[in-house]
Amino acid sequence: MSHKESVNTYENKLSIDEVSSLTSVSPRTVRFYIQKGLVDRPVGQRKAAYYTREHVRQLLEIEKWKTAGVSLEAIRGIMSGQQTVAGVPEQMRRPGEVRLCSRIWLAPGLELHLDPSEIRLDVDQLRSLTAKIADLVSSMTIKE
Repeated sequence: MSHKESVNTYENKLSIDEVSSLTSVSPRTVRFYIQKGLVDRPVGQRKAAYYTREHVRQLLEIEKWKTAGVSLEAIRGIMSGQQTVAGVPEQMRRPGEVRLCSRIWLAPGLELHLDPSEIRLDVDQLRSLTAKIADLVSSMTIKE
């Protein structure tokens, strides 16, 4: 195993306490969500079990919907794709809120920030969007 592989493997293995710290969800609540089928089970068995970035993403998404006033049953439907998010109240942002976002550099002084959990575009669609915005910016003339 190369050094790069070992670093990536280490970075992707999180304890329940680390996941709890990253998401502000107590270990007890994490276990409850797993029991209810809202969050995937940890990888591995017993004391060797660990959590990944996907678990963090799932927990942050659950917290987003809970903050918006959505029931756990409805959240389960949303996350499984069986229920649409139409009619769900827009989440109000709070100071200190943690969100996982993508940042795309378009031009000097111009970046595009995206929340993948909300925009729901695939990689090809994101590339197309980025290219169109970059073309638009490059076609504009600078006024002196």
